[in-house]
Amino acid sequence: MIYPLLAMVFLTLLVTFRLLFIGSYLVATKKVHIKQFRNMDGEFPKYALSARDHFRNMFEIPILFYLLCILLIIKNEHDPIDIYLAWGFVLFRLIHSLIRIPNKNVLYRYSAFIVSLFFLIGGWISFIMKI
Repeated sequence: MIYPLLAMVFLTLLVTFRLLFIGSYLVATKKVHIKQFRNMDGEFPKYALSARDHFRNMFEIPILFYLLCILLIIKNEHDPIDIYLAWGFVLFRLIHSLIRIPNKNVLYRYSAFIVSLFFLIGGWISFIMKI
């Protein structure tokens, strides 16, 4: 269970560094003033707002994934199905991110999100059935 958890942490860190890079670039090129970041005042390029939303998304539903993984590790109650479900969640969150970064087709992004959600729900059902 630790490997899917670490993979999700790594993906979250990549999204975080992307946001930091975009913010630093905008300040360095004087496209925005650093004070604008306090309350996100003023104009920001759409790609910067998309990166910020993507970052926020990494701390919404994935929190339930982290909690599930930690509970399974602590209770030492995971089996191969739990591991497949965890990797399924991570895979579809990665696909979601790969679609989200260039901000392409919303239907594909939504579909990847829904599939990842089903993997997460399956993981929670599996966990609940074990306790």
